Amino acid sequence: MCRHVTPRLGLLTFGHLTIDSYSSFFAPLLPLLVAKLELNLTLVGTLVALSSITSSFSQPLFGLLSDRMRRPWFVALGPLTAAIFMSALGLAPSYGALVALLMLAGLGVAAFHPQAAALAAEATGRRSISMAIFVTGGTLGFALGPMFAVGVVTTFGLERTWVAVAPGIAATALLLVWLGRTEAKPRHNEKPPPLRALRPVLRPLTLLYAATVSRSAIATGYMTFLPLYLHERGYSLSRSGAMVSLYLLSGALGGFLGGWLADRIGGRRVIAASFAGALPLFVASLFLGDRIGIPCLLLGSFVLQASLPVNVVLGQELSPAHSSTISSFLMGAAWGMGALIVGPIGALADARGIHAALLALACMPAVGLACAIALLRTGPRS
Repeated sequence: MCRHVTPRLGLLTFGHLTIDSYSSFFAPLLPLLVAKLELNLTLVGTLVALSSITSSFSQPLFGLLSDRMRRPWFVALGPLTAAIFMSALGLAPSYGALVALLMLAGLGVAAFHPQAAALAAEATGRRSISMAIFVTGGTLGFALGPMFAVGVVTTFGLERTWVAVAPGIAATALLLVWLGRTEAKPRHNEKPPPLRALRPVLRPLTLLYAATVSRSAIATGYMTFLPLYLHERGYSLSRSGAMVSLYLLSGALGGFLGGWLADRIGGRRVIAASFAGALPLFVASLFLGDRIGIPCLLLGSFVLQASLPVNVVLGQELSPAHSSTISSFLMGAAWGMGALIVGPIGALADARGIHAALLALACMPAVGLACAIALLRTGPRS
């Protein structure tokens, strides 16, 4: 695997690791921010939902703009934008300011991903391996983000989270140096095929979208409420932050295995097995003691995220001529829709407690499983 990591791919992967570490930076800080700004859980859920508007739903727009740019400016400036606004969370004087900071940071995240993914895929002669390395860098960054946040707050305090801007500045500086050495791509006037050409594959594409929304809601919901749940159970800030990182890291490893399995048993079977295996594990984690429940939770994350890289590949195979559009649809809009579900989950947590909210999330793999079974019945082609 290492022999396929070119300098260009290594730098893009480092940028992906950096920017995704900011994406999960705020999760372990929620107990402190809740206490500082006197937030209820409905506001916490709404906070996550609103932040997804820029980080997820604007990705297709940035993808369209990226195709028309001759130089990858979004790749270079995305990490800096995310770093500046995310590292200012501890300075937020109000809930409105906190929402604004998260949404502005989300613009950097949204700008980076479509352009960087396209460049990473072209970095070597083997597209699938290049994307696997690039995606793994992002998932590792997402897993390390909570530990990064806890380390900053433990060392400097909540009011000095701005020191966390340093990795973003470093990543942007390296990417700008690389950008200055690359040639601008030639302009082209080719028009993509019309979207109505997707009509024959609309059914399997819709099923893939719904399955991705289900997985996203679970992943985002647990990342949001798990620190509060653990804090409620007496876990310290550092211990709960480490637990969230383990949860995310387990999912990252599962995604890497899922891509390997898809080549051997088929992507649709991987998706079905992923949701079927995750459902009992997530439910069991809430009713067993920590000695058994925590391993069930980590294993549930591993199994659930095993189908993460498979969804996009299956979508691209449905219509290769629309691969960029479908990727933005499944990677951006679907994840954003899943994050919007966290808002009502927060209201449920206020009304019935965090345990009930997590139970609702734990049952959500049933939705993904139903979509995966229907997808299996569509056959290899629509």
